[in-house]
Amino acid sequence: MRIVVFGSGAIGTLHAWALSRAGHDVSVLVRPEQLAHWSDGIGLRILDVRGRRRREVVERFRPHAVTELRPTDGVDLVVLAVRHTQTPDVLPELARNLGSATVLFLNNNWRGLDLIDAHLGKDQYVLGAPRGGGGIIDNILDGALEGGIMLGSSVSGHALYGPTTDTAEQNLGRLVALFAEAGFRPEIHPNMEHWLWVHFASTAAWICGAARARGFEPFTRSNRAVYDALHAGREAMQICAVRGADVRTAQDARPFLLPPSTVTPAVRLMLRGELLQRMSVNHGRYGPVDLYEIYDDLVRTGERLDVPMPCLLSYRADVERMVELAPSL
Repeated sequence: MRIVVFGSGAIGTLHAWALSRAGHDVSVLVRPEQLAHWSDGIGLRILDVRGRRRREVVERFRPHAVTELRPTDGVDLVVLAVRHTQTPDVLPELARNLGSATVLFLNNNWRGLDLIDAHLGKDQYVLGAPRGGGGIIDNILDGALEGGIMLGSSVSGHALYGPTTDTAEQNLGRLVALFAEAGFRPEIHPNMEHWLWVHFASTAAWICGAARARGFEPFTRSNRAVYDALHAGREAMQICAVRGADVRTAQDARPFLLPPSTVTPAVRLMLRGELLQRMSVNHGRYGPVDLYEIYDDLVRTGERLDVPMPCLLSYRADVERMVELAPSL
């Protein structure tokens, strides 16, 4: 399969590497001014636990870098892995140059599918979320590839019928097979739009805790810090519920559905797991603006919906400070 990965951050690079190792023709789409930077590739220092394997990968990844996508390129799949706030800017150009390719949105979606549907047909895209991550510091990607991947149809949660829906489901099936053959464990959610909202909101809770503790690792050492972040997460889940999501069906909501005093020790243990530490420890230095935008989008939505969120709001100064201090974290 001919694949273009749109977004050369940690998520895009990890999946470009994994799909290229599975034998696919993978290119990474970069800005023209970044082309020279990619001439020698990027260093990888990652924990790869796909399938039954568990191995440390230390190597140089040198993908083919391109600066444009053309409808005549014969691309089968575009993996979009840009920041969620960049999606509105790239969608018009992507739609114009997509050709017959399918798009996999492998990034956060908080603003809903109407944004996508204004540019792409339901038969042109699939929704996804990675189970991996890390940070790129000094051209070294340090992180982990857990191996799971969440996928959902573009008709997620909508009772649509006809040829468009059939094609959307076929696209989903092809991507399930693609990632399974590459050693991933694909999991399908029947309402991926709502799953993404809950994932986004849960991420914001951990961002709050790490921002106040000045790092993910010190955050996970403190029962009090985790306890407070769980309270923020409960407010975040309420925002999702008011938007219409059934938070009970999303795994990422589970830590926030029980009293924080009950689950804090277990959640802290979960957060201190090797995979989460490898994926999260450097993120504050690597992508502080991205983390701030996640928090800010969530809070703005809560304000618009009149959801009480005193705990979430109490973290604003901490998240803003995280952006200012990122180079020294």
